[in-house]
Amino acid sequence: MNESIKNPLKNLSVYRFENFFNVYNDDETKTTFYNILKNITIYPSDDNTVDIEYQIKEGDTWPYISYKFYNTTDLWWLVCEYNRITNPIDFPENSTTLKILRSEYVNVILNELKKQLNK
Repeated sequence: MNESIKNPLKNLSVYRFENFFNVYNDDETKTTFYNILKNITIYPSDDNTVDIEYQIKEGDTWPYISYKFYNTTDLWWLVCEYNRITNPIDFPENSTTLKILRSEYVNVILNELKKQLNK
């Protein structure tokens, strides 16, 4: 089987949310899909040295906040999960204060998620 069909997500940035779901191939229908029912939980830290506070400004979006702190729009989901945002389709509410995981801890979180995925 062609490797790009076998794993169509292999070329995604390591920060993409899709990397934390198992990809499945249905050989009969030649369809590729991933398990969106897998649950990811990241609990905000009680240690205020691992995150900073950010007050949402008018016009902020989840990808913009991700870019502002992590230089990539791909970690929008981390911002949402860390702040218990259940509907990322809604725009951030102006003047709300978020906790933003400091960038030096992002890879720690991503590596832990990968370990959990491979269990």
